[in-house]
Amino acid sequence: MSLLKNGLFNTLFASSPLREIQQKPLRKKLNQISSKEIFTSSNFQSIEIFKTNLYKKKVIFFPGWLGHKDSKYLIPLAHLLHTNNFDIIRIHPVDHGNTEHLNKDFFRATDIQTLIEAVKFIGNKYQDSEIHLIGFSLGGNISLRISTSDSIDFLKSTIVLSPVIDPEISMLTMDNTAWILKKYFIDKWRRTLIRKIRFHNIANAEEALKYKSLEEMTEFFTKNFSPHKNVKELFSGYAITQSTLNQIKHNTLIYSSIDDPCVPIGPLQELVQTDYVKFKPQEYGGHCGFIDDFKFSSSVYDEIVSKLDKDKI
Repeated sequence: MSLLKNGLFNTLFASSPLREIQQKPLRKKLNQISSKEIFTSSNFQSIEIFKTNLYKKKVIFFPGWLGHKDSKYLIPLAHLLHTNNFDIIRIHPVDHGNTEHLNKDFFRATDIQTLIEAVKFIGNKYQDSEIHLIGFSLGGNISLRISTSDSIDFLKSTIVLSPVIDPEISMLTMDNTAWILKKYFIDKWRRTLIRKIRFHNIANAEEALKYKSLEEMTEFFTKNFSPHKNVKELFSGYAITQSTLNQIKHNTLIYSSIDDPCVPIGPLQELVQTDYVKFKPQEYGGHCGFIDDFKFSSSVYDEIVSKLDKDKI
């Protein structure tokens, strides 16, 4: 059995230093031709948008939780699409991509108003263009929810990879499946928290640094820094349900792997496809991995590019 048919290995290999080296010229080229813009929403949140502007076809990207424009799962797909004459628009939600200095408020997965406004802003700016939306992990969850917005009626398609469907199940899975995943996500959260405290001198937030599980940290922030009564209310606020899928009225594909060690496919399998939303379950691929070989080839990425290029979503 190939190591890449192990969900945990595929996930880790896809985020390995080897891939960082392999991607360096792709990342450098894309960043050189991208311009940065600060978008400020009606509720005074500021976020970064990076975009190329060469073609009529545009793809908006949302990274996973606390990911960024150069995330190793994002760059290869963005590069493939750009070489097929798609402009690439990468968005940093609040606190993503080392932008903790821009907003005093913490990122909350339940609050996507700024992101809806940013996507609408892009749609208004490029009214004569074909616009697609791609999201990974939590960014996939956000992309699905944005796709239900009445004000976002211009999207040609939405494609999500390894999207969070049931946030509570995903959190508990990351806490309990493998120590290396748990450590990765907790360390990522702590780094963001430390920067946030340094920039904004937020009272009482340092207490979160002592916790050793995602569950404990989530409970702390829900109690002290959110409008939600408890974590159940928090999770229900951004879970993907059948109602979510039923509200999407443009072609949408959901890619999830059966061996995902972070976001179990079970909650997705409990939902039903619609006329617009289709599921693309993969036997292997891990979480935001979908790596086929040790050259980092991805038939899933190739398929996505082909479908977008030939307008066959």
